Amino acid sequence: MRVLHLTSHLQVGGVARYTVTLAAACAKRGHQVAVAADHGALAAELAPAGVAYWPLPLHTSAEFGLRAARAARQLRERLRQEPVDILHAHTRIAQVIAHRVSRRIGIPYVATWHGFFRPNLGRWLWPCTGDLTIAISEPVQAHLQTVFRVPATRIRLITHGIDPAPFEAPVPADQLHALRAQCGLPAQALVMGTVARLVAAKGVDRLIRALPAVRRRLPQAQVLIVGDGEERGALEALAAAHRVADAVHFAGALPQTRVALALMDAFVFLPADREGFGLSLLEAMAAGRPIVSMRQGGGASWVLDQAGVGIVVPGDDVEALARVLIEVLADPARARHLGAQAQAVLKARYTLDCMVEQVEAAYQALVPARA
Repeated sequence: MRVLHLTSHLQVGGVARYTVTLAAACAKRGHQVAVAADHGALAAELAPAGVAYWPLPLHTSAEFGLRAARAARQLRERLRQEPVDILHAHTRIAQVIAHRVSRRIGIPYVATWHGFFRPNLGRWLWPCTGDLTIAISEPVQAHLQTVFRVPATRIRLITHGIDPAPFEAPVPADQLHALRAQCGLPAQALVMGTVARLVAAKGVDRLIRALPAVRRRLPQAQVLIVGDGEERGALEALAAAHRVADAVHFAGALPQTRVALALMDAFVFLPADREGFGLSLLEAMAAGRPIVSMRQGGGASWVLDQAGVGIVVPGDDVEALARVLIEVLADPARARHLGAQAQAVLKARYTLDCMVEQVEAAYQALVPARA
């Protein structure tokens, strides 16, 4: 089957990582796969995985603007020369483009909803939910049905999945040393880490606010933050204000997180309020990290409840976060148990093979003659 994935960009982040991973897995299963998107570091991973990259100016929030219209026209022209059997859109702008192209040249399309969206006039008039819609969690599925009136018969619930093998493999000592040196992490530190976009919605400030209390009990405790964004300056200032700047380390956005996860003695999951799932949570589970999470929003909290892994504290209770982190970091045996439990749940419920098989079945429902 010839599959074209569309997403806004290929910069490091959850949706882009999902798109690249799914595209590579589909190519491995024998499909002819391409990704149409704006630029980004993850584009370098496509060709080695046997996936074609179609540069397209999709990094815009103006879904009905001139840039979007130009992207739709470019895509139609290319598809007339290089036809595909199905389109798979992963972001709002990509869904709008896929809808335009699908209706103009008759290619079916699938739309994956990675989170929750406030209804507005554009979404009411042009929902662009696809011939089939993939919801990544039950709360997102309910959101689609109740807010956007998508019929249940057109929704497929397909949760994220990842390949656990790269996260289980031992990380070479030189790579661990290099990242420690890059971030300034002391060799004997107890590391509390997170992987998140540095935006206000993620609430990374809560981890920094919890650090002083943790260090009063465990002076060797340090924070490692993987990710980047507009809030980085504010977070650095917050660490300085709490007099823990020397113990808060920013690694920036990393194309791969396995080395950073291997350095973490505890993983702190900080979901955004409107986050539909949380790919970083699965990566931490695959790496066997003990997980401490703050409860926030519907989608990510549902995943935690379904998985039954780690320890969850209320989303606004920084004192509880500090208390639980102290308990986990001070008890290595308990930390190992929590990590092993998380890893086992990942292998049982959230593997890449399981996700790809379900996505493939959705494609085949729309393109049965080529299945």
